[in-house]
Amino acid sequence: MKTFKNKKLLIVAPHPDDEIFGCGGLMHKVKKEKGKVYVLFLTVGTTQDFSKKSKSTIDQRVREITRVVKFLGIDGYRLAFPGNDYHLQLDALPQKKLIHEIERGEKISIEAIQPDILAIPSSYDYNQDHRAANRASITATRPVPPLYKYFVPTVLEYEFPYVAWSSNGELPSPNYFLHLSESELTVKLRALKLYASQLKVPHGPLSVHGAETLARMRGISSGAVAAEGFVLRRMCA
Repeated sequence: MKTFKNKKLLIVAPHPDDEIFGCGGLMHKVKKEKGKVYVLFLTVGTTQDFSKKSKSTIDQRVREITRVVKFLGIDGYRLAFPGNDYHLQLDALPQKKLIHEIERGEKISIEAIQPDILAIPSSYDYNQDHRAANRASITATRPVPPLYKYFVPTVLEYEFPYVAWSSNGELPSPNYFLHLSESELTVKLRALKLYASQLKVPHGPLSVHGAETLARMRGISSGAVAAEGFVLRRMCA
């Protein structure tokens, strides 16, 4: 896919900040080419030991979302399961409930948006919420005749910075690279800084430095100054 002109992108993000770590560059490119970007955040809760106050509250994280939405010009978003009863516990939800929210939930879902591109978490991720989101998304994008449900033509799995530690002992091998210019990478990193409560130690994976390092590495792998790496699950011409 060489152009994103007028395309609709829907991102399934288990938590706020996952969408920027994984595909902030893709989001920016789609908006630059007059496309539309939507994010389905599955859950958000109070997080311990990340912010200077030793915790970040749900309200604080929602405020961060609104700043990112404004900065990137995101066209719509929804929080499917807000609250500490769901945060880091998506794997305990009935899978059918999670699938329904991704596939047919109100306002922000596959059926509501009918995206050209769906970006979902990696199947390699060790985080239980990310794995649950991946499994539900794969089911929600099963190939079914359009008479019954919308068929998403392009499905991408995005990376999370902890690519060196996976749930199955294997490392992801991106087969789709989105090249980023220096200015496009800068926009991604600026958006990431708006999730200040979630950024860890300066040189850890979940940091601006970590995100830039991964982007530079993917750029080296694909002949560019920077890139985002994806596993292409489906692309229909």
